[in-house]
Amino acid sequence: MDRLDALKVFCRVVEAGGFRPAADRLGISTASVTKQVAALEVHFRVKLLHRTTRRMSLTDEGRQCYENAVRLLADMGELEDSLRRSGASPSGVLRVDLPAIVASRIVAPALPSFQLAYPEITVRMSANDRLVDMVEEGIDVMVRIGNLNDSRLVAQTLTGTQYVCCAAPDYLARRGSPSTPEELDGFDCLNFSYPRSRRVRPWYFQRDGQDSSLAPRSGFVTDHVESLIEAATARGGIIQVLSISVQDKLDSGELVQLLPDWAAPGPDVAVLFQQRQLRAAKVKAFVEFLHQTFGNRGHGRPRNEG
Repeated sequence: MDRLDALKVFCRVVEAGGFRPAADRLGISTASVTKQVAALEVHFRVKLLHRTTRRMSLTDEGRQCYENAVRLLADMGELEDSLRRSGASPSGVLRVDLPAIVASRIVAPALPSFQLAYPEITVRMSANDRLVDMVEEGIDVMVRIGNLNDSRLVAQTLTGTQYVCCAAPDYLARRGSPSTPEELDGFDCLNFSYPRSRRVRPWYFQRDGQDSSLAPRSGFVTDHVESLIEAATARGGIIQVLSISVQDKLDSGELVQLLPDWAAPGPDVAVLFQQRQLRAAKVKAFVEFLHQTFGNRGHGRPRNEG
């Protein structure tokens, strides 16, 4: 048994969620995958996986093995990179995890320029808003909105945000514009609810250093930010979302910012990675790409109404 190859197979089983999908990704038979994982268990004299007909999960020893294997394989990748000829382009598979709104509205439109600059890097991007364990899931780079306390990770701020109130020009032409947050109850307000708790998020405001919040009456509530934005774009009413979610529509004039003097600061957007991973050329290239992309688009500084 080649233990390094077996560890690679074991990591793919964990990341793919099963033996068959891991075999499909690796281009080998399911029997071969099963054999290599079994050989590892014999070698280490521990059980690495709990397996039933319906699901698979890591044992405590399996989790420890996976976390160490990911580091070992990454170190091997870095060693290979460092020994390549001088001037070689960054290459390899780069696993990236982003919030859905960041993936669709910011990163995906800019990816062609990254692919043109680094044709030997294959980006595998997942878009979701759930909490992700980078080590366990083998993710190289992650972007998150708000604080994510994990001592294993390095966080670099990509941009700040604001809570922006906005609506479609046709809606405002028909209904007028609120002059203060308190006037919002006289308009059609579209609200966001947190997916897990179903609690409606308050609208946040700040003026002259004073913070305030309110919950305007609403005939429409959703836990899907994209749906909220599209409803507002279709003249459905006024929304309050983070500036990064609507910067493109503010720039195009599809939406108009309201109450700019009351705009409250929102959470930062940060890129996260393991300290040791920044030595990998592909990770460094993508982190620099993210900083450039957010810097060029000017997120966090929405256009004022006017």
